[in-house]
Amino acid sequence: MLKYLCVPVILIFGFTGCFAQLPDGFPSIHKSDLPGSEFLSSRVFNGTSLYGYIDGGAELYLEYGFSVVSVSEIEYPGRRYKTEIYKMSGPEEAFGIFSVMRNNCPGRPDISEFTCQTKYQLQICKGSFYISIINRTGTGTDSIASIEIGKAITAKIIERNADLSSYFPGMPLENIKRNCILAKGRLGIVNGTPDLEDFFQEMTDYSAAILKSEGRRVLSVKFRSKESYKKFIESHNWNEKSIENGGINLPGESIRKIAENHLQVELLNH
Repeated sequence: MLKYLCVPVILIFGFTGCFAQLPDGFPSIHKSDLPGSEFLSSRVFNGTSLYGYIDGGAELYLEYGFSVVSVSEIEYPGRRYKTEIYKMSGPEEAFGIFSVMRNNCPGRPDISEFTCQTKYQLQICKGSFYISIINRTGTGTDSIASIEIGKAITAKIIERNADLSSYFPGMPLENIKRNCILAKGRLGIVNGTPDLEDFFQEMTDYSAAILKSEGRRVLSVKFRSKESYKKFIESHNWNEKSIENGGINLPGESIRKIAENHLQVELLNH
């Protein structure tokens, strides 16, 4: 899976970059935001220059509307941390990249609605930003310092987080936040839930929220055009009129319409 292939590249502390400007409102932090810190290096990558930083993984970020990333190496206090702040095209896109990059989350610090902390990495999504803070030694001190760095960054983000409630009407929001994967195209599917790649084969122009729940998988798929909506239905040989008139129940799956060009599909043992 692509997200695992990216890890050896992302964990490298030495890097080169290009000279790009950060947009207004970007949550850059400086020594004054983190007393006792030293900023050892900083680089900015935008557009296709991202390939020079995470070659082999840039396509995934670009699929989610990548705009620019600021990468800094910080010493605080006396230990080194690499901080990546990715600006995506919107809150949904930021949550989407967060959702497919996180894995098991033994810790969820109260920094934002969306956090995931392991021994060596703290991941945060807030507004249109996906943030990754990586440490070298995985100690408790590193975990605390990563949280302090994360708080300094998120304090500068005033944007609201993605509203995921429209994808799963009536479902507990906390379950959605913790377990939802949001894909914006093929690479999001491959990285988030690869066994569904064939289910979305050749499909474009959609957003798919995928939630595991009690032995089933619930897919909420929004299409940006009527043509894409119809193409998806036809690819599965479903009857559009039946979907419009209350939905379809088939062995192992059920399909119903939530809103215009928006389907909910439940899959059992898929």
